[in-house]
Amino acid sequence: MSKKNIPTLGVASCVGGPSKTCAQGPKVLQASKYALQNLNWQPMLEVSTTSQNSLNALKKQSYLISQFTQQQLENKRPFLVLGGDHSIAVGTWAGVINQLAADSSFALIWIDAHMDAHTIETSPSGNLHGMPVSMLLGEVEHELLSCVPAQQYLNGRNLYLFGVRSYEADELVLLSRQKVNVFDTATINRDGGTQVVLKQLIETIARCYDYFAISLDLDAIDPHDAPGVETREETGLSAKNLLSVFNDIEFDDKFIGLEIAEFDPQNDINKKTEKLIFEIIESIFS
Repeated sequence: MSKKNIPTLGVASCVGGPSKTCAQGPKVLQASKYALQNLNWQPMLEVSTTSQNSLNALKKQSYLISQFTQQQLENKRPFLVLGGDHSIAVGTWAGVINQLAADSSFALIWIDAHMDAHTIETSPSGNLHGMPVSMLLGEVEHELLSCVPAQQYLNGRNLYLFGVRSYEADELVLLSRQKVNVFDTATINRDGGTQVVLKQLIETIARCYDYFAISLDLDAIDPHDAPGVETREETGLSAKNLLSVFNDIEFDDKFIGLEIAEFDPQNDINKKTEKLIFEIIESIFS
C-alpha cells in the first residue's frame, strides 16, 4: 500500500446531526499542527450548516463523496475521508460499491458506539447520522434510498460493527434480519478485549476478502480519550488499545480506505481528539 500522498477529502458537513460545529472538524484538522505531511488534501467539500436533516443536501453530499472514493479505487489509491457527521458514510461506501468488480468480495468494518441503523420511521430523533448503515444495506424508505448513489447495496454478512454499546431494539431487528456481524462492548470484553478481538477480526477479514475498509466513528472510543465528538457515550474502546491493534496490523493492498467521522472540535479538550485522529491515521497508513 502506498504510504505517500494519501488522497484526503474533508467533508465539512453537519447535515445529519444536531451539532453545527461538527462541520468545522475537517477544517480544524487541515490546519492542525498535528497534520501529517503525506495527506493530499482535495478541495474541502462544504455543506450548508442550515440544511440539518435535508434529504436534498444529503443526496448532493453523498454523490460528491462517492465520486471521490470511486476515483481513488479506480486509481488503486487507498483514500481517507474526514467528517463531519457520519452521514458522510453513505457517499463514501456507495462510491466503493460502484467501483468494485462484480466478482470481488468486500468487507466493511464499522467501528462505532451506535448501530446507525435507524429509518425515518424508527428514529427517535430524525437525525440522518443515525441511518447510514440501514441506507447502505438498502433497508430504508424510498426517499432515503434515493440519497444512496449506488445501484447495489452492502450485503449484511460483509458488514462488521465493532464497539457498539448504545442502540434501540428496532436497529437490532434490522441488523439481525440482514445477518450483520455485531461485536458489542460486552462481547469484546468477554472474548479478550479490543487488542485480541479486533486484531483477530481484521486479520481474518484480510485473509478471506479481496478488499476491506474501515469506517470509524470517534464516539466508539472512550470519551476520556476522545472527548471531541458530537454524541458522547460512556466508557467505550481504549484509544491506546485501538492504536496498538492498528500498529500491529500490516495493512496491505487489500485495504482500500479509511473514514473518520463525528469529530466536533468544540467539544474537544486540549486538542486530545484532534491529536488522536492523526495518530490513528498514521498507525494505519504508515
